[in-house]
Amino acid sequence: MRLKKSVKGGLIVLALMVVLSISLGLFTQLGMLESFRIVFGSVYVLFLPGFIISFIFFNKTKEFEEKNKEDDSIDWIERIALSFALSIAIVPLAVFYLNLVGVRINLLNSFLTILGIIIISFGILYWKNQHK
Repeated sequence: MRLKKSVKGGLIVLALMVVLSISLGLFTQLGMLESFRIVFGSVYVLFLPGFIISFIFFNKTKEFEEKNKEDDSIDWIERIALSFALSIAIVPLAVFYLNLVGVRINLLNSFLTILGIIIISFGILYWKNQHK
């Protein structure tokens, strides 16, 4: 069974994250669970929301060797950098504005806020692709 290129890349990134978590747990004073929480939580907070939002603005991802310039395509390096920037911009704003409304800032509320950002972004992306 042949996997798509993006699925293989995702599995490689997941394996690297697991190796990083295990090495953090073994070579630092952190426990295994804490190291997994740090690595996967960092990706969840600092990367994933912006990665999904980047597909809303730039629907296509071009390969590294492509020279043609399309209007709505960026390469992987640009998408990764944009993902970090969008996540760092959007997640704190959402959490702080919800705090102004009266929602306390704690682990569960932050998790649910980021999950809401991700679900809303997926909904916008789905709607945009259906009405294309």
